[in-house]
Amino acid sequence: MPWLAAVLFITWSGYPGVVCITPMAWLLAISLGGVHSGCSKSQKSSTRVLEAALAGGILGLLQGVLFIVITPVMGPIKPEEEANTMTLNLIILGAGALVAAIHSLFSAMSMERRRKKKMSLREYESVMRDLGM
Repeated sequence: MPWLAAVLFITWSGYPGVVCITPMAWLLAISLGGVHSGCSKSQKSSTRVLEAALAGGILGLLQGVLFIVITPVMGPIKPEEEANTMTLNLIILGAGALVAAIHSLFSAMSMERRRKKKMSLREYESVMRDLGM
């Protein structure tokens, strides 16, 4: 939503070229992966990581669709450039889904490692308390 709002606001302000920095928006998937992993109600760590990767992929696809929608607003496309434009649109769509999924996946994996480390520390502290130390 933040990327959509920013692109639409700036486009309507007269600068539709802002959509060309979509590859930078793929970095939003990093925070998505961590947040999703932290908020997921799934029991298994692997399920939470998979869910985060899917969420990142969907985010990348949606950003690609936004790119495709805004591209014609940037100005007329010459007939000889239509094939190049379509190729670029497909690259942004595919690469966005893949890159955002990977960003989200690694972010979720990092969150899961931290969660596991905290749990290990809690178990250790519990054992030490039980032993009176």
